[in-house]
Amino acid sequence: MGAVDGMKRVLMAVPTPPPYAGPEVGMELVLRHWRSERLALMHVRTTLRESNAEKGRFDWKGIAKFVRVWREYITALWRWRPHLVFLLLSSSWVGIVRDIVLIVTARLWGARVVAQYRGGNFAGFFALQPPLRRSVIRWGLRQLQGVFVQSDGLRQQFEGLVPAEQIRVLVNGVQLEGLPRRRRVVAEAPPYRLLFVGHIAFAKGVRELLRAYRQLRDAVPVELWLIGTRIADPEVAASFLPPEWQQYYRKHSAEIEAEIDHYLKQQEQYGIRISGVLPASAVRQAMVEADVFVLPSYSEGFSMALLEAMAAGLPVVVTAVGALTELVTDGIHGRVVPPGDTAALASALLQSLQEPGWLRLAGARNRQRVATDFAIENVVQRWEEELYWVLERS
Repeated sequence: MGAVDGMKRVLMAVPTPPPYAGPEVGMELVLRHWRSERLALMHVRTTLRESNAEKGRFDWKGIAKFVRVWREYITALWRWRPHLVFLLLSSSWVGIVRDIVLIVTARLWGARVVAQYRGGNFAGFFALQPPLRRSVIRWGLRQLQGVFVQSDGLRQQFEGLVPAEQIRVLVNGVQLEGLPRRRRVVAEAPPYRLLFVGHIAFAKGVRELLRAYRQLRDAVPVELWLIGTRIADPEVAASFLPPEWQQYYRKHSAEIEAEIDHYLKQQEQYGIRISGVLPASAVRQAMVEADVFVLPSYSEGFSMALLEAMAAGLPVVVTAVGALTELVTDGIHGRVVPPGDTAALASALLQSLQEPGWLRLAGARNRQRVATDFAIENVVQRWEEELYWVLERS
């Protein structure tokens, strides 16, 4: 992905796997599928942690890794002289300070800078900061030439922090080529299979999912597949939550984590299969073998796991947070429930499993929706247009 004479140069200073989470996987897809005659991409890998469970920590290991990344970043700025630098924004104080260091470094080198926020909680994070920190964040964001969010509904996170015309949308994409088609017919071989992919943490609604699943077991034959990293550290787990849920979690974190661990330690008794982090091919195989994908998060941006599940032809049950309601129309692509509502989640799952014809139809609609709107080749073209727009207007 070297620069070509006559092309504008874009430095993508972004994380890539491992670890395997939405930002890393999404950015790797964009880099791998980039094709442009106008913009040449160069990449500096900014991954600081090799495990999702270590994210959000402030320690010497993280500081040392950032210093190494910063040196590579400066070298790239010096060698490639990019016209534009693309970064990802964090929603933790330590993370945003690192981001501002990268932003200021690039601006001192004469490059324009844009950043994407791949989440749904920046406004909540900003509101919880003391006045001095809010001033620093405001100043840092003013150094940007644009901020990208992942859906129209997520623009409001930066209202008042960034000029409205500089808040733009860049969505995720999915590689459809090689994606196996879902072959399983619902209930052809009970038990039903519920699939969750993501951090196994309170913020992802795992406690409510486990409670709802226990209720379902009294009504229908069902099993639960969990794929992801267990995150139980209260400080790390709390950082994923919106402000309205952080106080509740901090007050009850010990009992919440103990309840989650109880189910996980008794996985055989409860019919739970925990797979940890799996290669992308194994995750996709699990998706085509499941009946319903479940993502009952308290906070979410534009979930890569949800998009991949829909692409695999899975019907979905999600909460009304972030961009999820822009992806999932209740009753059409799946079911949408309020976050934190175990009864509503259990009811939506039971209703879905009792309507196999509707499940098949919803799964077919989901696959078509992703193929039409989120194929990675088309999404990358939109990214090119948006980045070129920034260069042309600056």
